[in-house]
Amino acid sequence: MDRPPPEAPTRTDPVASAMSEVVGGPVGVHAAGHPWWNAQRVLLGATAVVLAGGMASKTACVPSGWSRPDQPFAQLCWTDLAGASADAGSPPHVATWVVRLAEAFPGSGTVATTAVLAVLLAALALLATALLVRVDARRPWAAAGWAMSPVLLVHWLSWELLAAVGVAVLLWGWTSGRPWLAGVGAGIGAAFALPVAVALVGVVAVGGRLRDRVDALLAAAAAYVVVTLPGRARVETPDLGSVWLLLDQLGLGGSTVSRTLVQLAVLAGAAGAVWWLVRRDGSPTPLTTARAGLVLLATALVVAPSAPPETALLVLPLAAVAVRRWRDLLVWQGLHLVSWVITGWYVGQALVPTVADDGRAYWLAILLRVAGLVWLVVAVLRDASADDDPVEVGGGEADPDVDVLADAGHPRP
Repeated sequence: MDRPPPEAPTRTDPVASAMSEVVGGPVGVHAAGHPWWNAQRVLLGATAVVLAGGMASKTACVPSGWSRPDQPFAQLCWTDLAGASADAGSPPHVATWVVRLAEAFPGSGTVATTAVLAVLLAALALLATALLVRVDARRPWAAAGWAMSPVLLVHWLSWELLAAVGVAVLLWGWTSGRPWLAGVGAGIGAAFALPVAVALVGVVAVGGRLRDRVDALLAAAAAYVVVTLPGRARVETPDLGSVWLLLDQLGLGGSTVSRTLVQLAVLAGAAGAVWWLVRRDGSPTPLTTARAGLVLLATALVVAPSAPPETALLVLPLAAVAVRRWRDLLVWQGLHLVSWVITGWYVGQALVPTVADDGRAYWLAILLRVAGLVWLVVAVLRDASADDDPVEVGGGEADPDVDVLADAGHPRP
């Protein structure tokens, strides 16, 4: 049985179709593609450009070496690789070993160490691109949602990138029949950002045998223990970006028990949505796998006790594969970026409140972040309830010099 040809985004996505007009319009029906410039090579190049842009976006902090208290946040160039973190959380102790290894390279000081760490993270980001291209053979260009993402551009210089790469390994490993590798990716990712563990549950709910699920869970647990054995990340109380911090500031926070019960109830609702996705799909596909993981992960981040802007990286690999329309990806990222800017300005004292302890601007940042995640979940559930077959939107008009009758793909005499 012949495998269906890969989808062309410029023929199935309205945004991609409109943007393609600057280079000649959507790909033609009879286009054979380039023998060397395949999706993987193009997107690896695009990822490299985005990573370079991300490094350039931090240049405002380089002269001071991230040493000024408020400047990294007010000028939106903070990075926890240089010790400038927007929240009180911390990565596992293994991260300090990586920093010491980076300090052993030529050069000294925060800037040199951050540059070495950036090279390491850039290689991992390129690896994630290569894996995401291979997740769905019919949709290799879906990885462009990761490779060309504004979220990747502004946030990749952070320890959360390791968690995001773990999510990419989880998705590729599970869809390619490598449950142990999927579990290792999830375990390492969860060590740097615990919500990745929730994504693991969603991903392994789709397809696979019971033994495969057990293997993935065991591998994830083993990888998590190995990475966190030298020291775990700090246990987080309501902190930056969390709806619970907003409620605390409004005097509505409640106790730890009540917060935990609400979190479990919300995650149970998301699990019900995942169950519906799996039942509706019938035969498991990479698209459904990514959707299931995305619904649970996005929901977990909505009710997380701490959600600094960099946690958007965790969502990105799943969203790239699960969300079929660039419009939805751009809406989510647009809301997130506005939230990121407001958060940085607020933490950096650029938004000086007119009333003492007036956090309304910060509350807006939290609401925008949550709204973006809710938009993604709604988009995924809406698309899942419709026909999964894409509708071509970029076909254009027939060439007047070509006979449009069947089997007449030659110029008219």
